[in-house]
Amino acid sequence: MYEPLENALGYKFQRMELLEQALTHRSHAASTGSPNNERLEFLGDAVLQLVVSTHLYKKFPHLPEGQLAKIRALLVSQPTLADLGRRLKLDTFLKVGKGEELTGVRQRDSVLCDVVEAVYGAIFLDGGLEAAQPVILSHLPEWDQDQLPIIDAKTTLQEHFQQRTQKTPTYTLAGEEGPPHNKQFTVEVWFEDELLGRGFGRSKKEAAQAAARAALANLDLI
Repeated sequence: MYEPLENALGYKFQRMELLEQALTHRSHAASTGSPNNERLEFLGDAVLQLVVSTHLYKKFPHLPEGQLAKIRALLVSQPTLADLGRRLKLDTFLKVGKGEELTGVRQRDSVLCDVVEAVYGAIFLDGGLEAAQPVILSHLPEWDQDQLPIIDAKTTLQEHFQQRTQKTPTYTLAGEEGPPHNKQFTVEVWFEDELLGRGFGRSKKEAAQAAARAALANLDLI
């Protein structure tokens, strides 16, 4: 049943119940009594942070802490992990409750991000850090120092408009949803009366950066 996913991950589980739990949304768990993936998500988030931090520390020995932190924030951001979840087709394996199924929960960035982290947590429990690390690293882009992406999209977008108009874009909070411990924010960036981009994130800051990156993409600046 899960062989295609294991092939995509490049990892074979010894304890299949861990993978099943990682793929169980709380709405499904509530109706069946099975454990949900939230504890695995908590663990996987920590494993992901450790692996990515160690990788960046070794790969870019001359970058200052602040820039390393910004690159890490981009790599572990909700939009990045949600895109990965879609590439792995995690939405097709996710078990959700019947009521939630009708709301399109499988395609929510916040849910896909959580599932990716839960899967990482499951791999860590199943095979340890030596198993989780190569799987996580295989999902990271192979950037060289001169290929680093725009990591402060807000500053880049602001400089673009200041150079041309002496004005700056404005950011508005367009929405927020979810429980206090797992909020998802929606931020829009505008220039005068034009919507430049919309972004999503687990914090207002992350959502604003995502909105700025969307604006840069819409303006063909990245």
